[in-house]
Amino acid sequence: MVSRINPFKPNSPVPVGMFAGRVDELKLLEGGLNQTKHGEPTNFLITGDRGIGKSSLLLFLDAIARGKVKGLDGGEFDYAVVSLNISDRMNLLTFLKVVENNVRREIGKTEVIRSFLADTWSFVQRLRVMDSGIERSEKDQDEEVMLDEFSSSLADTCNRIVRPASGESRKDGILFIIDEADNASSELRLGYFVKTVTENLQKKDCNNIMFVVTGLPETVEKLKASHESSVRIFHPVKIKELLPLDRKWVVDLGIKKANEINNEKTSVTVDAKDQISSLSEGYPHFIQQFAYCAFKQDTDLILDENDVMASAFADGGALDSIGNRYYESDFYQKIKSDEYRQVLTIMSKRMNSWIKKAEIRAEFTGPETKLTNALKALTDRKIILKNKERDGEYRLQQRGFALWIQLFGNRK
Repeated sequence: MVSRINPFKPNSPVPVGMFAGRVDELKLLEGGLNQTKHGEPTNFLITGDRGIGKSSLLLFLDAIARGKVKGLDGGEFDYAVVSLNISDRMNLLTFLKVVENNVRREIGKTEVIRSFLADTWSFVQRLRVMDSGIERSEKDQDEEVMLDEFSSSLADTCNRIVRPASGESRKDGILFIIDEADNASSELRLGYFVKTVTENLQKKDCNNIMFVVTGLPETVEKLKASHESSVRIFHPVKIKELLPLDRKWVVDLGIKKANEINNEKTSVTVDAKDQISSLSEGYPHFIQQFAYCAFKQDTDLILDENDVMASAFADGGALDSIGNRYYESDFYQKIKSDEYRQVLTIMSKRMNSWIKKAEIRAEFTGPETKLTNALKALTDRKIILKNKERDGEYRLQQRGFALWIQLFGNRK
């Protein structure tokens, strides 16, 4: 059989045409776009685990904001969208430069606008002076001035595209999507940046800019570390696992796409969809990975449970691939002690169910102090969860992590 094009994409955000679920979240974000369009700016903080589908959600939001697709409530928009990924090497000055570059690329499509932006953002050229080794107190003062100038430039830019000059096209406003905010360093001071800029924009009567910040759950603490009240400007959105019906819909959409692009038509059994749904635990990236490997495994154009299981647990299969991306770091790089890994191995026998410290101790070969230190370190690093309702109980976050430890954790 000629090799078929595999429609599932485990290593990239899901295209808009294959997006499933998240109806409530999308309606909430669409409502924010509508509010901001009419001068009532609304900001969102989206948090969730790795693989939970934050990037795919942002891709859909981007399409709605740009007017490529209608919103779920029928909203039609035309925003300028500035998407930024946070790096742990960024400080505040670098971040301002990156924002300015992206604003120029997104909005500076005509010579008239390019000339306007050159004048409006001319202060950025002075930022390099702040990269010199001046005292922190002086730098703080300079940053206050620069953020004020930044806010003024941003306000002038937004007001220009919302109320354009004759012959220029109108926009609803500017949507800033700031992704991977959990990478933010203390030098970036992301919470301080967003809090200060949003307040400055209000003072400058600019009300058509919306900020969406996304990242892992620890993003909340990162924002608070640079400004305690920064999280108050956001509506919190916690992304959770997809429901079983939505998980199966993802598989159906993938098979539909496969049959549009391949000459051979593939079908999928109910049992196969049930198995992918269960193995993925509702994590969209995991659904894509298990479905991708099962589609690759299939040879008779009927993707069934045998295809799913055969491709899920083999070396180089779906679980192994997921582990390479999500679990290896937690098991090897975040912990350097074999005793700590022994604790995880003992816990994996319970999958992701609660296990008491006494039960771990019964199998642990090290001293009591080592076990206590291991449980604290693993909890602090968010590799395991501690039961807030019962003392002395712990569990792994995902069943897939437990399976990976049992199958691949001792592999050299």
